[in-house]
Amino acid sequence: VEVGVQEGRFSAHILEHWQGRFLYSVDPWLRQDPARYADVANLPQKHHDLFHRRTMARLARYRDRSAIWRMMSAEASCRIDDDQLDFVYLDARHDVEGIREDIELWFPKVGPGGLISGHDYLDGVLPQFGVFGVKTAVDQFFGAMGLPVATTRDDGPFISWIVRKPVA
Repeated sequence: VEVGVQEGRFSAHILEHWQGRFLYSVDPWLRQDPARYADVANLPQKHHDLFHRRTMARLARYRDRSAIWRMMSAEASCRIDDDQLDFVYLDARHDVEGIREDIELWFPKVGPGGLISGHDYLDGVLPQFGVFGVKTAVDQFFGAMGLPVATTRDDGPFISWIVRKPVA
C-alpha cells in the first residue's frame, strides 16, 4: 500500500521495480482546510482532480497488479484485514496528528516481518513546504514499542524512515 499518491510517480516506480503481487495506491485527492493543514501539497481541488487523472493514466498499464482507491486513509485501512500486508509506505499528511493516525491505522495491517515506511522523516516549519512532525510521530510510536527506526541517506532532507514489524 502507498498512502499519499499525488500523481502516482512512486506507485509506478514500485510497480516497475517490485515483483510483488498487488499494490493499493490510496489518496483522497481532496483539498483540506488550510487553517487545519498547512502543506505545499494542499492545493485547490482542481489540482487534486488533475493529479487523480494523471495517476489513473500512469498506472493503467499495471491494472492487473494495481488498484487506485480514491478515499481517505482511514476508510482504506478498514478494507484490509490485519497482518495481510508486506509493505506500507506513508506519504500523505506530514503533521504530527496526521502521520500518527496513519501509523496507528496501517501498522496492524502489516504482517510479521513486513515493513512500514514513509517519507519526509523530519520536524519543523519549512516555509516553502509546510509544517512537518513526521519524525516526532514516528519516533514516539515506535519508540514506545522498542522498535528501531532506520532511515535512508541519499535523499535529504526529505529522507524516508523504515521499520520492520517483529516476527514474534
